[in-house]
Amino acid sequence: MKDRKKEFKHLVTSLDEVPQKILEEQEQKVLASPFRQQIHIESKMGQLNDPNGFSFFNGWFHLFHQSFPLKYTQKPNYFEQGWHHYKSKNLVDWIDLGQAISNDTYFDKYGAYSGSALPINNQLFIIYSGNSWMNTETDNWRRLPTQMGAWMDKNDQVRKITTPLIKGPLDKYTGHFRDPKIFKKGNTYYVIVGAQRKNLTGTAVLFKSERLMTWDLVGEIKTQFNKNFGYMWECPDYFDFKNKGILIFCPQGLKTKFNIFQNMNQTCYCVGDELNLSNGKFNGTIVKELDQGFDFYAPQTMLTPDGRRLLIAWMSIMNGNDPTKKFGYTGCLTFPREITVIGNSIYQQPVHEIENLYSSHLQGKQEINCEKILIGKGRNARDIKLNIKIQHNGIFIFDLFSDPQNRKHLRIILNAAKNRFIVNRAQSGINFEDEFGVERSCEFNPEKTVKLRIIQDISSAEIFLENGEKVFSLRVFPDQKQNYIFVNSLNAKTVIKYEINELRIMKVEGKKNV
Repeated sequence: MKDRKKEFKHLVTSLDEVPQKILEEQEQKVLASPFRQQIHIESKMGQLNDPNGFSFFNGWFHLFHQSFPLKYTQKPNYFEQGWHHYKSKNLVDWIDLGQAISNDTYFDKYGAYSGSALPINNQLFIIYSGNSWMNTETDNWRRLPTQMGAWMDKNDQVRKITTPLIKGPLDKYTGHFRDPKIFKKGNTYYVIVGAQRKNLTGTAVLFKSERLMTWDLVGEIKTQFNKNFGYMWECPDYFDFKNKGILIFCPQGLKTKFNIFQNMNQTCYCVGDELNLSNGKFNGTIVKELDQGFDFYAPQTMLTPDGRRLLIAWMSIMNGNDPTKKFGYTGCLTFPREITVIGNSIYQQPVHEIENLYSSHLQGKQEINCEKILIGKGRNARDIKLNIKIQHNGIFIFDLFSDPQNRKHLRIILNAAKNRFIVNRAQSGINFEDEFGVERSCEFNPEKTVKLRIIQDISSAEIFLENGEKVFSLRVFPDQKQNYIFVNSLNAKTVIKYEINELRIMKVEGKKNV
């Protein structure tokens, strides 16, 4: 059994309990990293994971994320886990408000885990998972999960609700009971929570409430596919979209099938009729991956005042060999996306506010035939848009993060002969996560002009194929010479129209330290 006593030996409930010198040393170590992103929120120090509390309140977009700021402190290795808070007017420039929630009560002593938020009257209501343990004086530690609450006022001050909203574990379920997502329908509030049954299969559980302080169990989300669909469901999300119901969840333990479910843990979705809120029945049957890239997990959505459904996720590195760890941090969030639903598919695109970051513009048209051509160089912070017309037996190659000789690169391939779209990061820089493979792929239709969009940052790429019907998110760790873009076409001529917008660095104002 894992030695929990050792893990929490130096537990603190506030960063104020840590010597300022240690915090400053950790932050300076992070600043030495060559992989710091320029348009993505990432950890200021320590570990960043799930986005939380994504919402619009009091005229601002609010975004929290799970934060372990002391993760890489040494001698001693402190433990403090909570929520870090940002707010924004435009989704691209942010104000850093620092730590909003910490592990400072009995019920979240061993971590304030993920959750969500909803504006109610003149406050923001927050619900999150508190993690504690029973039998801590024995070797038989047992998780005590609790769904906790808090209120944030218009001055961005968070006040916790001292008593639990939903106690766990529930009958027929294990201690894995977390990540509540709140929504409102009519005059009733609902929360969907990830859970694990005692037979070690994953599911999600629905609760309802009229006044937020007490919650009644409705039951499991009843689907056609969830009997043995992973051993745990994390970070569930549900919303209605034009008379359809959309369920997003993160099943753990799925087996790889051909070119899907290739990561350590997956992110999936299903489109059906609207969820039956009286009994939890959901009739969607086709489960798809929300993002087919290497690094994507724990997405959370929100509804904007102008009616858009936005999504942000953790651009995850699961196995712990992230090259940024040597600089005392790990973790990054995706760029905010707008999602739409067509048929049984979710389409994703970067929010249009990205245009506020445009600093220079390059566009052109190119015929390519068995010749490597340079179409761009400069800073690796770009919004790249391509229209690609490829012949039936052609192979179009787009190399991003390339060095001058094009020996190193993130390679994107459109193989018309095999109808395959391929993303390969084998030669993209420092190797990591190799046990999950270096390639991801899907089918595409070469008979029509292919639309491809890429949001590139210093150490990441988010690739949107065919208006975002298929998306591939990934981290890469190139050297400083890898700032070129090359194209080539084998076997036949390919014609491309391209637009490359270089992006300025996002503005982040606020706290110097976490």
